[in-house]
Amino acid sequence: MAIGRTDSMQELITILESLFEETIIGSDVNIVKHLFYYLKADNREFEFIYEDETLVAAVEEIESHTVTLMIPDLVEQGSRRARVRFEVMNINYQFEVVILDIQKEKTVIKTPTELQSYQLRTNKRIPVDDLFMNFIILFRSLTGGSREVGKNLYAESRFPHLMKEVRKDRPDSKLINVMLTEAIERISKDYEIHFFQPEEKLNEYEDFVKKTILRTGKSLYIPDCNRITSYINDPQDEILFNYHNEHKEMTKEFGAEFALDFFESMRKHESRDFYVSYVITPIRLYEDVVGYIKVYSTAMERFTISQNQAVYIFELAEIISYVFTKIAIQHGSYETMQSTTKVVDISLDGLLFEIYDKRLFQYLKRHNIIKMFIPLNKERTMIIRGEIIRFLDRGDHYHLGVNYFSSAPDDMLHLESYLFEKSMKILSE
Repeated sequence: MAIGRTDSMQELITILESLFEETIIGSDVNIVKHLFYYLKADNREFEFIYEDETLVAAVEEIESHTVTLMIPDLVEQGSRRARVRFEVMNINYQFEVVILDIQKEKTVIKTPTELQSYQLRTNKRIPVDDLFMNFIILFRSLTGGSREVGKNLYAESRFPHLMKEVRKDRPDSKLINVMLTEAIERISKDYEIHFFQPEEKLNEYEDFVKKTILRTGKSLYIPDCNRITSYINDPQDEILFNYHNEHKEMTKEFGAEFALDFFESMRKHESRDFYVSYVITPIRLYEDVVGYIKVYSTAMERFTISQNQAVYIFELAEIISYVFTKIAIQHGSYETMQSTTKVVDISLDGLLFEIYDKRLFQYLKRHNIIKMFIPLNKERTMIIRGEIIRFLDRGDHYHLGVNYFSSAPDDMLHLESYLFEKSMKILSE
């Protein structure tokens, strides 16, 4: 059943009538269209719930009876129904929508014909201009998003001591380094942990490998350096790759003979260095590749790195990339607190904070469970955990909306007192 217009809804319609030509108000479908116009005008990202998976969506185009959404991670699973959920002017809306078409990153939905569900916020948001916070990311899964129980238990059983350190608020980088080298040496005593430098001197093949890893972000696994097929044949693996795609591109651009000669020269160069097999897997900071772990076997050791061992190194690099990023966020938040983590508004339910780092903004879309340290006054720092549910791109800065889900004892009472004073003793609407 449709609902009537609230004062907030009428205020929204008045604003939108000044922004858009198509503002015929008279039925619920037009009110709904205005909500989508608002999301598009504000560049707002919102929740798209499909088959129990919560994805991030943004409005691309609005037609007479359809809305085109950008949803990069949507994988069609047969169902043609989904839910969208967003907040506009202190009201939380939810619609069930019909999916008309899914094409790569674009999803077309039928415009809902009526307002289906809405809820006013219980607690009033209080704007603040003198409140800052520190925060760290909390472990949910290495890939972010919803917790992947099977994969997480597997990682924790395979790297128990490392994962225990990863989960700490302040991981010890020196201890992490010791654990990393010990884990690598279980596979081979021959390895490199390399971080890229702006003007480092590399030979032709080292430069090629660097450019390949930076461009693709994939792990390279060569099981047999004596066979050219190990370099250029399709590995048909979802995790471990070789130079198959690079060989295809080089063949297309320079011809088959040139491409084969290049990789044969590379193979001979590595054989002269006594390589038998190797795996090179990237290290990331946020989503940027900043270096790699290379583990190899030589003719002197007389063993070959197996596929399972190569996957082990890949998983290790994923954990290390996560913890390095966690440490970087922690130091960045603490050292540049006033410029990166300003609180914009706050309530008893959640808060909105402001950052300027695009890499961090994108990373938090997946790793969105955070622990916040908010100094309400000189005597009291509130420690509270929350989930980031809103991601707003403001052009030169970013706003992120957090809902609380747990706090230290008595912290909500101190927050209530803080808000009570800030809001001139008005806490609810």
